[in-house]
Amino acid sequence: MKKLIVLITCFISSFIFTQNSNKKFEFENIEKIPIHPNCNEYESNSNIKKCISTQINELIHREFNTSLAYTLGLTGKQRINVTFKINPLGNIIDINAEGAHRSLEKEATRVIKLLPKFKPGYIKGTPVTVPYTLPIIFEVESPKKLIQKTIENSNRHNNFPVFRGCREDLGNDLLKECTTEKIVNFIKVSFDTELASNLFPQKQSTKFKVEFVVNKKGKVEQVTAKANHREIAAEAIRVLKRIPKFKKPGYINGIAVDTPFSIMIIVYFQEF
Repeated sequence: MKKLIVLITCFISSFIFTQNSNKKFEFENIEKIPIHPNCNEYESNSNIKKCISTQINELIHREFNTSLAYTLGLTGKQRINVTFKINPLGNIIDINAEGAHRSLEKEATRVIKLLPKFKPGYIKGTPVTVPYTLPIIFEVESPKKLIQKTIENSNRHNNFPVFRGCREDLGNDLLKECTTEKIVNFIKVSFDTELASNLFPQKQSTKFKVEFVVNKKGKVEQVTAKANHREIAAEAIRVLKRIPKFKKPGYINGIAVDTPFSIMIIVYFQEF
């Protein structure tokens, strides 16, 4: 069964402070730890550390490619241990990631490289190199469970995904109805009815079920289809992959989220 990542958590688990000589220092001897540009340099080291954790967490939630769960067939919890350093110039260096899959390691490294330049850490007025340890934890769930959670959370959606041609100011129920209708119409118009007619010359219609996800950027991914003929399923997948980017993705509490869809569709290919 295909799987989806539904949760990514990360936190800075430890700080080790070193000079170029690799001599270690105790935490209390650090005048100032490295400072993310969005954090307040006048806060205590403890508060700055919390701020850095928040900034990195938001970056990973925003940028990490969750579709890797589908391509790698992940199940259950997955963990990537990431280490990196902030050098005396405030640059991110020596990134290393260890996880169950090389693809996950490369993705974690790519995201950490997106961190901005920091203000460096200081000991006795001298900038020092500061290594960080950062575990990234994935929680992977099945599409059916994710769909159920989406239904349970629907009342907390600021907006259901908005398909082109649907008004953004509709209530959630009407917006869901509009978006679903537009998707179905797109599939029916784009579907190769001649293919269906040739496959089923004695019938007037065919039906199939499609499942996919509208990701946080409003793009359709993780497309699957179930039909009574392999070519019909392949055609449904082809059409779905051509759906244009949505005007807006789904939102829960103001945060863009992956939104799963499961739709049964009937396509008529002969006139009555």
